[in-house]
Amino acid sequence: MHRNRILCMLWLLGATVLLFSADERPVVDASSSVYVRYQYQSPGGNWSTSGTTLKGATSESMMINQISQRHPGKKIRILSAKWEGKSRRSTVKYQYRRGEGPWNTGSATLQDALTESMARNQLSQRHPNAEIRILSMTPQ
Repeated sequence: MHRNRILCMLWLLGATVLLFSADERPVVDASSSVYVRYQYQSPGGNWSTSGTTLKGATSESMMINQISQRHPGKKIRILSAKWEGKSRRSTVKYQYRRGEGPWNTGSATLQDALTESMARNQLSQRHPNAEIRILSMTPQ
């Protein structure tokens, strides 16, 4: 019984890490420059927003790794990635809540949110300190 609890806890921990970690899949072409909007935060500080152009960062985690070199010791979250000079809009349906309150449902059109975590990060700006879960993302 105790062993099953440990295995269950490890599985839940792994699923949580996967859910909230940066996406490893390529989201942009390797030969293109990509303009990335991001936020960085010092431990216990407020989020600051910035943007930069990166080369060779094809996945969200690579974007975070390159930006982390510019902001050592800070937490980084990617808001959007724009490449080939084209904006990509998506309609996102989501739910949010604060604390253990009820879930509220919303819909938003987001600019250049190529991954679920980018959408969640953009929505975190609209709903500070809220837990956000993405229901669907439909390209426009």
